[in-house]
Amino acid sequence: MERFERFVKNVSKTFEWVGVVGYLIMVLVNVIDVVGSKFFNFPLPGAFEVTSFAQVVAIALTIPIGLYLGFHISIDFILERFPDTPKRLINIFVSVIFVIFFGLILEQTVEYAYSLQISGEIGSVSKIPLFPFAYVIAIGIVPVILFYIIKTITSIKGR
Repeated sequence: MERFERFVKNVSKTFEWVGVVGYLIMVLVNVIDVVGSKFFNFPLPGAFEVTSFAQVVAIALTIPIGLYLGFHISIDFILERFPDTPKRLINIFVSVIFVIFFGLILEQTVEYAYSLQISGEIGSVSKIPLFPFAYVIAIGIVPVILFYIIKTITSIKGR
């Protein structure tokens, strides 16, 4: 179990770096667009679309590591007052609900990405296909589901 958890955490760290590249692309595109429009009277065509696509990559791929680092909303201050057994049962229930919820989101995201792929939809100015970014969202959801599966198992084991 520890090897699997370490594997998921390493995947999340790798995704984090790809997400950071997305953030850097956002910054670079915005700088090029502003400098181009202010100094050369030539804004970067499709800058808004490219920034939006990079934002999808940045956000979708950094959520998993945020879960491992504890940067998510939780109600721990309420649970701290509960005895251990009810606290464990609540954690198990919440983790199972999250696995189901994110599983449904994953399913719908893959269906949406496939529909974008079949339709051949592209950005209006940049002409970049939209479907890869929907698949990126789906890929970013997988470690989230695995995180909550691990959390469920560890709660059941009592750790």
